[in-house]
Amino acid sequence: MEAKKKSRIYVEMLGGFSLYIGDKQLDLGNNNKANFLKLTEIVLLRGLGGISKRDLIDGIFGHKSLLDENNSLNNLLHQARTQLKKAGMPGKKIIDGKRGIYAPEYLPEYDYVMDVQEFEDICLKAKNSKEESKKLSYYQKAFKIYKGELLPEFATDYWVILESVRLKRLYDEVIEFLGAYYREHQEYEELFMMYDQANKIYPDNGWQIEMIDALILKKDYKTAYDLYMKCAHYYQDELEVPIPDALRACYERLSDNVRVVTDDIRQIQANIVRKDEKLKSEMGTRKIGAYLCPFTSFIDVYHVLRRNLERRGSSIFMMLCTLVDYEGKPIQNQDKLNTRAEILQQSLSEGLRKGDVYTKYSSSQYLILLIGTKREDCAIIYQRISRRLKELAGSRAEFRYRIVSLAEIPGILERNGAMDEI
Repeated sequence: MEAKKKSRIYVEMLGGFSLYIGDKQLDLGNNNKANFLKLTEIVLLRGLGGISKRDLIDGIFGHKSLLDENNSLNNLLHQARTQLKKAGMPGKKIIDGKRGIYAPEYLPEYDYVMDVQEFEDICLKAKNSKEESKKLSYYQKAFKIYKGELLPEFATDYWVILESVRLKRLYDEVIEFLGAYYREHQEYEELFMMYDQANKIYPDNGWQIEMIDALILKKDYKTAYDLYMKCAHYYQDELEVPIPDALRACYERLSDNVRVVTDDIRQIQANIVRKDEKLKSEMGTRKIGAYLCPFTSFIDVYHVLRRNLERRGSSIFMMLCTLVDYEGKPIQNQDKLNTRAEILQQSLSEGLRKGDVYTKYSSSQYLILLIGTKREDCAIIYQRISRRLKELAGSRAEFRYRIVSLAEIPGILERNGAMDEI
C-alpha cells in the first residue's frame, strides 16, 4: 500500500517571517513585531529540540522587569495559539510545553521545513561535494533560498544576532564561491545580478565595488561609471570618509577603458548647469554661501589653489575652527556637540563668501579656505561667524580659530607644521 504523502508546513525566516501550509500563506496580521509572533519565531527557530522557559522569557521580554513572568508567558502563549489557530495553523496546541521546554507540536501527518535549516543543509552539501557541477548547483540553490537577513524585524535582539552572524558567514561563502565561478567562466551577467542581490540584503558590505567590477567586465562602462559616482558620493557626503582604495581602483580601470563618453562640450556644460540649478532650487530663498564639500574634495581644491598661488601670487588663508565651551575647553556632551556643529556649519555658510570653500574636519572642527583674503581680514571674518553663531546658539557659544597662509605652508612644514593661533 502506497504511503500517504505528507502535507508541508514551510517556515520562512530569511528576509522576514511567513508561514505556509502547502502553498497557502497564513495571514498573521499587520504587526510583524507583535510579541506573540516573537514567541512563535523563537520556538520555531529552535525546532523540535525546544527551548527552556528561562531562555524563552529572556528572548521575548529581554531585560524588562515583569511582575509575574509565568503569567506574562502564559498569556502570550494563549494569544499565540489563538492567533495561529485562527490563521489556519494545524494542531491542538501548536506550541507544546512540557517540563519547562517549549517546542512546535509534533504532527506526524506534516513535514516541518524551515528555510534556515534548508539553507544550512544545502551549504553543507555544497561544502562536502567533490564535483564542481554539484557544488555549483547546491550553492545556486542556497543563494535563492537566502532572500534576506534573519528576521529583520527583530534584528537587534540577541537571540537573532547570534544566529544571524552564523548564517551571514555561510552566505559569504556562497557569494565567494559563485563569484569566483562566474568570473572564471566569464558569466558576467550572472556575476552582476548576484552581487546586486547581495547588496540589497547587506548594503554596507561593500558589494557595490564588486557590482562595478562586474559591469566593467561586461563592458557596460556607462552604468559602471554612474554607480561609481553614486558610491563615491555616499562615502564622501553621507559617511564623510575617504573613498576606499578598491573603489578608486575601479575608477582607474574605468578611466583606462572609457576613452570618450561624449565629445559634446555643450552637453557637459548643460549637465553642470542642471546640477547648479538643482542646488539653487534646494536652497530656495536662502542665499547660496560658501561651498561646503567633503574633506577629500577639499584636499583637491587645496592642491589646485596652491598651484594657482605659485603662478598668480593670490593671497589665500586656511582657517581651522574648533568648537569649545564658554571656558575654552572641548565640549564633552556629544548631543550638544552635534547640535552646535550643525549651527556652526550654518554660521559658516551664511558668514563666508561664495568664493570660499569649507569642510567638516572632525566632529568639532571645520576647515576653511579663504580666497583673496589678507591676514588682517581673518579676524573680521572670525567676528562675523562668531556673531552669527551666538545669534543661533546663544551668547555662550564659542569657537577658537587658527590661520595659516598657503604661501607659508612649505616653511611651516619644515618647522613641524605649527599654525598661528589668533
